[in-house]
Amino acid sequence: MGSVLRAARTAAGVSLAGMAERTNYSKPYLGQLETGKREVLPHHIAAYEHALGVDIERLAYVAATPRRADSSSLASLATILSSTRRLEDAVGARGVLDTVRGFDRLSRSLAHHARSPLAGSAACLASEISQYRGWLELASGDRAAGERCLNSAITLARNADAPDRLVHGLSFKAYAALEARRVGDAAALTEEALRVRGVHPLIRVYDRYQLARVHAATGETHAAQRALVVADKAAEAAAGEEPPDAGYWYTEGLWGLHRGRVLWLLGQHQGARREVRSGLAAMPQEHRDATWAAKWVKAARGDGEVPH
Repeated sequence: MGSVLRAARTAAGVSLAGMAERTNYSKPYLGQLETGKREVLPHHIAAYEHALGVDIERLAYVAATPRRADSSSLASLATILSSTRRLEDAVGARGVLDTVRGFDRLSRSLAHHARSPLAGSAACLASEISQYRGWLELASGDRAAGERCLNSAITLARNADAPDRLVHGLSFKAYAALEARRVGDAAALTEEALRVRGVHPLIRVYDRYQLARVHAATGETHAAQRALVVADKAAEAAAGEEPPDAGYWYTEGLWGLHRGRVLWLLGQHQGARREVRSGLAAMPQEHRDATWAAKWVKAARGDGEVPH
């Protein structure tokens, strides 16, 4: 129960000191509750629920009895996941990784035990969380753990017949392959992602830009330029689409960063920096301030290479 309290608090972006102010319990006392050194009682749960606006008792119940999960419990977990994604923007991947590891274990248990008609929804959510954990593991330096999580996300998405989740998993696995300089693997994964039907238009745009990056990384200049034109047209066609929550950063500004990445690989360094500067200017302020954007801001200033 203590770990559930901690997960809910960190997902909401509230420090122990902040929680002490909201609940009138001391910081050391709350720390003992969250680490299991003190028994968590109903009035503690009520205090956390009031302070955070989350149904913690429901999450704890589901964690203990996954066979009794319902749509409400899946929605509660999805809500905390959404908050955790945005918290990561402020504190970085390592700041939320332990929490998401716990969510990953819980969601896989739900997917394993859920029965129809919840089975597909549980597997879909588990795929999303595994994919997110994979990204966090990669960003924190554990490539092997990251790829294991992405493989799990892809398998869960296939089981759930969830095209968005499947393509997201394939796309991030291709990203991991590019970061590891396995361009051939990245090309195969990106092509596979592009063959999946029924995908959100903005997720499709990401894969179009990634294909241009793959071609540029292999020195296929003309193919990269053609792919970039196709990606730009796809981005223009999808401009009015609402981003999915699992890709809320998919904005026109982000596509500018991706154009800059491809141009840099093609040797067009001045044009690449211009695209990055334009992309950052078009992004919401909270995205520019996110930890993942720091390398792009640095490149826009001319302090380093455009990430490629």
